[in-house]
Amino acid sequence: MASPPEFEQLTLCRLQGLKMLRLDTQFEIINLAAPKLFKVISPGELISKGTAACAGEASYDDLMLWLDESSADNHEQMISFPVGGFLLTGNTNIRCSTDATLLTNPKDTLVVQPGDVIAVRPGSTVVRVLYRRGANSNLLFMTDRCNSLCLMCSQPPKDVDDRWHIEENLKLIDLIDQGPEQLGISGGEPTLYREGLLAIIERAKKIIPEKSLHILSNGRLLSDATWVNDLERVNHLSLTWGVPLYADNAADHDNVVQAPGAFSETMAGLYNLHRANQKIEIRMVLSRLTTPRLPEWSHFVFRNLPFVHHVALMGIENTGLAKKNYEQLWIDPADYQKELNQAAFFLDIRGIAVSIYNLPLCVLDPVLGRFYRQSISDWKNLFIDACQTCSATDACAGFFKSHSTKWQSRNVHPLSVDDLVVMQGALHEIA
Repeated sequence: MASPPEFEQLTLCRLQGLKMLRLDTQFEIINLAAPKLFKVISPGELISKGTAACAGEASYDDLMLWLDESSADNHEQMISFPVGGFLLTGNTNIRCSTDATLLTNPKDTLVVQPGDVIAVRPGSTVVRVLYRRGANSNLLFMTDRCNSLCLMCSQPPKDVDDRWHIEENLKLIDLIDQGPEQLGISGGEPTLYREGLLAIIERAKKIIPEKSLHILSNGRLLSDATWVNDLERVNHLSLTWGVPLYADNAADHDNVVQAPGAFSETMAGLYNLHRANQKIEIRMVLSRLTTPRLPEWSHFVFRNLPFVHHVALMGIENTGLAKKNYEQLWIDPADYQKELNQAAFFLDIRGIAVSIYNLPLCVLDPVLGRFYRQSISDWKNLFIDACQTCSATDACAGFFKSHSTKWQSRNVHPLSVDDLVVMQGALHEIA
């Protein structure tokens, strides 16, 4: 069924404004008795699709009707629609006779839009966006817990029991859009909640089989061989595991993740994933600790993990624990281009796909452009003043929103159209 014209226009406007859009904002929330997830839906989409706007099982109580100023004259009539809630985008004090949840007076009117799935809780004014229509970074967040403490962790782990994320994600899968895209599953360490993770994978396979899944895991708990049977039983055909390996030896890897024995556990986990016929991506964060041995590391990966289908070489995100460990981690990307070049081409000519993530395109050796990807999630992506005259902003990953000059390469500079002919990489991928 074709989308209504006003819906298509809303989607276009949203795609043009995704950069640096927060994943939460504040509303005045009325008539909310319990935590709830809602699929936000425009009047046109409600009429044309109803609950079919959701990928899985949903009722009208799961829908929140999005009412902007263009429909202000009909608000009183629309408030009678049998949906679970109403989102009024304008700064209004409207009080209608309804038992449905009302969201009014948003602090930022752009954060929540039709197609999004939001989470609300009693006693809080915060509305979280769990799924954003048209974003390149939608993920199912599993936990804040982790069994490693990586020196550059962008989201330091917390010792909490947050199993409630499991049920939230199972419901979220039902409410998101149908259609192909990649969904991330991340944490913390998702495998800490083993049964919950397996249930989520199974649910995704059933409800959204057209969407690929990408699980970020340190791989350590996967060293338990019983995972093999579980993963073979679930048998999701479009699932990839992104597992970091920060060195070609135990001492260096264990130092980066601050967990003795982690290297051996991760290697065993990778072999178990291969035994379970899983797609595997190896991730390497580029830092002062990891780049000197990149060529040796690439040899190690090829010799010991020849079954991996993708290697991601990733610039560091300068937030979280990375800021605390700046002196240990920071190296100007200009100073490791030789090692990066050797590692990327060594793996590429041996049939392992290679991508370079999270670096500005201008700091790269031009011959590496073939491996370059637009990778920084749209909600935390920005371009700095030096980018304003650059011809590559549509092809470049830019910078993380946490960027500072302290973490900036001396080689940052505007690129010309002619530069792009040499350096153009592939379409964006998810970091």
